Amino acid sequence: MSAVAKRYARALFEVASEHKSIDATEQELAEITAIIKDNADLRKLLTHPKISADEKKQLMNSLFAGKISETTNKFINLLIERGRENDLTEMANYFTELSNEVRGIADATVITAKPLTQEEVNQLAESFGRKLNKTLRVKAEIDPSIIGGIIVRIGDRLYDGSMKGKLARFTQQIKQSQV
Repeated sequence: MSAVAKRYARALFEVASEHKSIDATEQELAEITAIIKDNADLRKLLTHPKISADEKKQLMNSLFAGKISETTNKFINLLIERGRENDLTEMANYFTELSNEVRGIADATVITAKPLTQEEVNQLAESFGRKLNKTLRVKAEIDPSIIGGIIVRIGDRLYDGSMKGKLARFTQQIKQSQV
């Protein structure tokens, strides 16, 4: 993540904190980035170098008028004025990280070979949450290539208890012992 994206996200976070609108701002950023991601034409318009900043701001203002707060609207306009609209997704992601940190929440991705029950997901969230002293929001994914076991990714931490990972580590140990 770029230092510029972090700086902008942190500035927006401070303003949202002052207005006690962290949750609303996070939700608005998520919605805006999802709309841009899902709409190729809108993405092209926002990144096209021959379309002026004023035209881009007018487009975004008409799309989101009455749907987002004044703070978020000013932030989007500032990004467009400074030619930083391409960094919006990165900024939104970092804003979410800052929000989660304040709330004591961490996002976790759990990868298994077979689907987990909701009870198993809850147990994993509770177990890892206790270790990190945070509440975990778990997103479960299925990847049959891991053969068995589980992989848990929380921020930049990776807990690999998969059969695929164990086999890879075992293979590496064998190679190192032969040298």
